[in-house]
Amino acid sequence: MKKYAMLLLACTFMFSVAINAQDRENNGGRQGGNTEVRQQVTPEKRAEKLAKDLSLTDAEKAKVVELYKKQDVDMTKFRSEVNRDTPDFRTKMKEFRESQDAELKAIIGDEKFQKMQTQRQEQRQNMQNRGGGANRNN
Repeated sequence: MKKYAMLLLACTFMFSVAINAQDRENNGGRQGGNTEVRQQVTPEKRAEKLAKDLSLTDAEKAKVVELYKKQDVDMTKFRSEVNRDTPDFRTKMKEFRESQDAELKAIIGDEKFQKMQTQRQEQRQNMQNRGGGANRNN
């Protein structure tokens, strides 16, 4: 009887460890390694960060929020229409990004847009220095 009790206890322990490991992996916890699920940053939070970084006025910030909401819809549509495996995907994506940047530039102005571009470049450089980003020839 003691053997069965020990066997049952050992099995229970092994299953609990396996379930716990799967739970960490599936719930997006840092301990579970790299997960496929990414949380999308809301347009409001993106606009708030941009407003803080570039000292945007409340009117500019409100326009940026609306622009980001529109861009999220446009990006969803773009991803459904354009296949990543096509040879011209990079070209189409670049054109898409440039049109988005032009809309943002019209709202915040040249000076603030250039400051934002400088910050983007610094972020890319930091990612490459950390080894977190792929080396791209943009």
